[in-house]
Amino acid sequence: MSYVRLGIFFLTFCAIPLFAFPTQPRFTTVLKNALGEYPIGLNMDILTLNPETKLSFEEVRKSSLFEESKSLSPNFGFTKNIYWVRFELQNDSNLRDWYIHVSYPLLDKIEFYEAKDKSWNQIITGDSYSFSKRPLDEKSFIFPIKLNPKRKNIYYFRFESEGTVQFPITVYSHERFLKLKEKENLSLGIYYGILFVLVIYNLILLFMLRDLGYLYYLLYISLYGLSQSVLNGLAFQLFWPNSPHWANISLPFVGGFSLFWGLQFTRSFLNTKKNTPVWDKIIFILMSFMLSLMVSSFIFSYYINIYFLATLVILFAISIFLVAVVCWDKGYKPARYFLIAWVALLFGVGIYSLKGFGILPANIVTEYGLQAGSAIEMCLLSLGLAYKIKLTNSEKNRAEKLIVSYKVKLQEAKLISSRLEVELLKNNIHPHFLLNSINATIIWLDEDPETAKQLLSALSEELRSILKLTNKKTISINEEVSICKRYLEIMSLRKESKFEFKIEGVSSKDTIPPIVLLTLVENGVTHGYQGKNSGIFILKKKKEKNKTKYILFNDGLPTTKSDSLGTGIKYIKSRLQEAFPNKWDFHSKAVSGGWENVITVTE
Repeated sequence: MSYVRLGIFFLTFCAIPLFAFPTQPRFTTVLKNALGEYPIGLNMDILTLNPETKLSFEEVRKSSLFEESKSLSPNFGFTKNIYWVRFELQNDSNLRDWYIHVSYPLLDKIEFYEAKDKSWNQIITGDSYSFSKRPLDEKSFIFPIKLNPKRKNIYYFRFESEGTVQFPITVYSHERFLKLKEKENLSLGIYYGILFVLVIYNLILLFMLRDLGYLYYLLYISLYGLSQSVLNGLAFQLFWPNSPHWANISLPFVGGFSLFWGLQFTRSFLNTKKNTPVWDKIIFILMSFMLSLMVSSFIFSYYINIYFLATLVILFAISIFLVAVVCWDKGYKPARYFLIAWVALLFGVGIYSLKGFGILPANIVTEYGLQAGSAIEMCLLSLGLAYKIKLTNSEKNRAEKLIVSYKVKLQEAKLISSRLEVELLKNNIHPHFLLNSINATIIWLDEDPETAKQLLSALSEELRSILKLTNKKTISINEEVSICKRYLEIMSLRKESKFEFKIEGVSSKDTIPPIVLLTLVENGVTHGYQGKNSGIFILKKKKEKNKTKYILFNDGLPTTKSDSLGTGIKYIKSRLQEAFPNKWDFHSKAVSGGWENVITVTE
């Protein structure tokens, strides 16, 4: 009997705490003070239903399939599942007014149920409904509740969305809520203020400098800022509160448009067409995908488009990061500003994403990390753009100085060429040349009138051609060859010798400065055929990659009296420089059986 009494005593002793200290349900949150901020994530139950399952609210209430939440900020990614949430609030403070805050503004449909006087008060809202359907005029979802001190109540939410499904829920006291809104408005004011200043600043620079890079940058930051306002719900609140359809398709449309101009700005800023042509083509393909997304946003469902956008954002981030690294590695200086700016944005995106997945706590740093990162990125890109313009202007100034220097040298070359041309004409019309030709004519008038007539005709044609062509920069080789042949005809008659001129592989389209070949022929006849009564000149053309060689060979005797430092050679080099600036070469040398002159022109 004593054992029975002992057992009853033991059971009674164990049961005392259960009645004296009742335990709270796992989904109860205790509200304690006026500065309260209570995340509900770990104090709620979640029921997951597939889209085909249709349950009424009463059926949900009786369901035993609720599971305990294991995340401070539940995030289920892209899903079409429907989620029910229940939690209980117990008010141990003296306050009556509280606010339940669902801070993700892109949820399509939200149903809120609050127990009230043995019935349930229902509120339906979400960005699939007009903005006026919201309990408070706020960019995210705020549900005001009244809970008397020392009382408790249970609440239900139903969440459904075609995009990311996440529902970070926090309960605030009235005082704490006002302070939170004050900080939030200040943060958004700073962010959009920076954005506005950058837009105005770069708009002024665009009109002043007329540089397309500033236009691309303006479009990028303006549309990026608009896409941020879509993400945080501000655009729906301010711009299209009565257009829920546009509110749903605006994110993929504006996002795609923003990424398009971001890529175009990247191409312009990093000069990818020149610095990395392969990546330039890849970026161009990505830009076509962005345009496809914009069109798709009007055709396909939000679920498909948001997947498409998420994929393109990843490709966008990876591509721009890699192309910036490649350009920096190739020594393109402005790329370092671009890369640092892009790392700042990625850092902000990373913090925001970790907060979204519940890995980092929700606070002012994680909540506005994306805006802070993008603000830093935009400021650095603006500085980088200014640095690029400065660098471009420096290079432009250097180029202009080189052009001026080149023009001066070109003028000097033209003056030298003109003086040499006069000297050459003097040599060609030298009294000895004319007297010898006239004397030969006088002798042949009696002995051979036909030869005298031929000599005078050739002499007049020679002089006329020289005077006609020397003022041109280049002439066809055929014209130059004709002059050379007439000259050899005159010299053949005068010296009673036989001189020939042949060409091999020369096209009628080939050009050369005037009197260049003639000067070489004259030099060869004067110095290479002493004591010889015949001679041959052969002009050949050879093509080697991007170079064209004109080789003039004569079978005269090699001699040191080649006029390599005389007026004729100086004239040749002057005319080649004038016609082909810094893209020519000329040399002469003795070869087996004669003398060779080589003119090389680079394309």
